[in-house]
Parts: sequence; C-alpha cells; structure tokens
Amino acid sequence: MAEGEVNGSIDFLRAYELALEADPTWLAAQARQRADAQARAIARVGLRPNLSYSYDRARNWSDITEALPTGDASRDMTYNSYSSSFMLSQSLFNAAAGARYRVGRAQAEAGEFTEARARQALAVRVLQAYSDLLFAIDDLKLAEAHVLALDEDLRRVERFVLLGEGTRTDRAEVEAQQHLAAARVLEAQDRLRTARNGLRILIGPAPISDPASLNERCLPLVGPSEPIDMWRERLRAHNPELAAQRRMVEAAEAQVDQQRAGGLPTIALFARHRTSDSDGENLIGQHFRTKTVGVQVRVPLYSGGGVKASTTQARNMLEEARYKLDAATFELTDDLEKQFNLVEMSPRRIDAYARAASAAAERVQATRRSIVGGERTNLDALDAERQRLEALRDLARARYDYLLGWLSLRWQAGTIDDSDISRVGACFEPARS
Repeated sequence: MAEGEVNGSIDFLRAYELALEADPTWLAAQARQRADAQARAIARVGLRPNLSYSYDRARNWSDITEALPTGDASRDMTYNSYSSSFMLSQSLFNAAAGARYRVGRAQAEAGEFTEARARQALAVRVLQAYSDLLFAIDDLKLAEAHVLALDEDLRRVERFVLLGEGTRTDRAEVEAQQHLAAARVLEAQDRLRTARNGLRILIGPAPISDPASLNERCLPLVGPSEPIDMWRERLRAHNPELAAQRRMVEAAEAQVDQQRAGGLPTIALFARHRTSDSDGENLIGQHFRTKTVGVQVRVPLYSGGGVKASTTQARNMLEEARYKLDAATFELTDDLEKQFNLVEMSPRRIDAYARAASAAAERVQATRRSIVGGERTNLDALDAERQRLEALRDLARARYDYLLGWLSLRWQAGTIDDSDISRVGACFEPARS
C-alpha cells in the first residue's frame, strides 16, 4: 500500500503526487516548456556555422545553333552532366540573427518560469479540489444529521399530540422541514459527486472513497507573520508568472531590434569546394574542381517599406507586452492582498464560528426544554437546529478556506516550496483501523 493510503483512504500529499503524474494541465505545461526550450537552440542557428552539400546529375539534350560566315549551323547533342558542391559559411555580422537569438533565449526562459508557476498552481488546485471534497462530505453528513434530528423531532411531536400537549400544526411544521431536509440531502449528494469528479480530473482513476480528514489543530491559527508590504515585495521578486511576463517583454524588445535589422547589411565568411563536369552547353566535356574562399556582403536597398512596417508592428507588440505585464502585476497583487486578508482574519472567523456552533447547540437544548415548559414552540426548536447546522457548515468552510489561503498566499508570492506542501499535507489524517 502506497504511503498516504491507509485502508483505501487517500490524503492530500498522495493526491498531489498522483496529480504530478496525471493532471492534464500540468502535463501540458511540461510539454509546453519542452517546446519553448527549443526556441533558444532554433534561434542560435543564425549565429553558428552552416555547412551544406548539393549534388545533381542530369541527362541533357541540346539543339545547338551556331552562326558561321557561311550561315547558321545546327547540331544536336546528348550528354551527361553533374555537379557536386560543399558550402561552409559563418556569419560575421548579422544584427537580425543576434536579435533573433535574444528573442529565443527570452522565450525559453519564459517557458521555464511558466512551468514553475504551473507546478506551484497544481498544489493549490489539488488542495482546492481536496478541501471541496471534504467539505462536500461534511455537508452531506450535516444534511443527513438534520434528517435524523427531524425524525426525532417528529416522534417527540407525535408523543405530545397523543398526550394533548402538541398540535397538528407542530407536526406539519416538522414534516415540512423533513421534506426540505430530504431535498438538501439530495443536493449534498450531487455536490459530493461533483467534488469527487473534480479531484479525479486531477489525480486520475485513483480510489478516493475515503479521503483523509482535516486535523483542525495542525496549523497555528494566526495571521501572516510579516506585513503586507513584505509579501508584495516577494511577489515582485519571486512570482514566476511575473518573471515570465518580464521575459516576454525582453523578447518583444529583441523583436523590435530584429525587424529594424532587416534594413542593415550582413557580412558572412564562406568557403566552397565544387566539382562539375559538362556543366553547360559551352562546357561539354570539361571537368572542373574549384575551391573558393571569400566574404559575402549583402546590403538591402529597398524592400517596399516592409522593414518600417515590421518595425512599427514590433513596437506595438512591445507596448502590448508591457501593458500585459502591468495588468498581471495588478491582478496578482490584488489576489495576494485577498489571500493575506483571508489568512489574517481566518483565526477570528474560525473562533467566531466555533463559538456560534457551541452556542447554537446550547440553544437547541434550551429551546427543547422550554417547549416542555410551554415557553417556546416547536418552530423555535427547528430554527435553533437550523442555525446550529449552518454554524457547523460555516465553521468547516472557514477551516478549509484558512488552509487554502495559507498556501495560496505563498503561491502568489512565488515562495511556495515542498516544505510548505508537506506542512499542509500534515494537516490531513488518513483513516486508520
């Protein structure tokens, strides 16, 4: 049995390990990074030596007409020809190739940061799906407990009716609540199926019938230990998404240089070895072996305005990349602040919901005692029970939200690591026999 699985149960860490192997979004991010990594090698081609070989052999039929003093003379010739050539060239100056390499390097680095972001996001997505499943289980248990409590209320009301201390209205109120509770059970079952499917999409077909429950005492219920400004600085310095966006800005800047370089000359050193035989009608029967070394200079003179248009387009794309970086910075900072506030207020929320649940339970007992004394009605008891279940449901949700916010805060700051994931994993206790 795998670690993290006890008696068929699965905990958060095991779910995360399975997601690393099965989640389509994460696997796609890895494939994308491998593809982006080739951008550097592809762009480097223009700066490296280029060696090529060409060969051709042909059968030729020529009708040759020669002007002579006595008149034109024609003859037909059939001959074989061939040529073989090696060509080695090395760029000495090519501004476009240099800029193209900077573009490829920036794209490859952006891909690495994007993969790192996807891996960090996977931990948060698994925790979200896992906590949603646990909450769905809790919600179903509370809904079923409400049904059982109403069954007991109905039996108590029926005894009161037999004793002449209750009314049919009391029984009708309980029966109406029973119908609503039964509907909530069905809704909770549907949410549970949805939550199971949501986790299964991430981890594959692994059994998740008995997920490990949350140990509410696993993390100290305190807010962030550092001020919000420090978390903002961490986001700007470490968030992989922002780092990837910065690399895309660098790539856009290099693309401007690349397009501008279309109007600059290029210089290349080349060496060629060529062998030919009968390589033309006036060279029939002649064999040549030629070795050439030289410098090739190409100067673009006019391209129909293409260089200017391409450069302007690249500048606009650079402007777009800068705006996208600003938008990502604002959006990530906003979400970081939301997670910070969530973690900061969660201890008080959890304490308040715990106190509310405890008070609601006491109110249920007190209300039932007051019904016997005639001071409260059965409707008061039903309302008290409803408030107790809502408080327990809110308490469960607040605990999961706290844990998710704790991890998400580090994710948005870009500092999440395996120790953070392991610490969260320690908060879930597998079911043991």
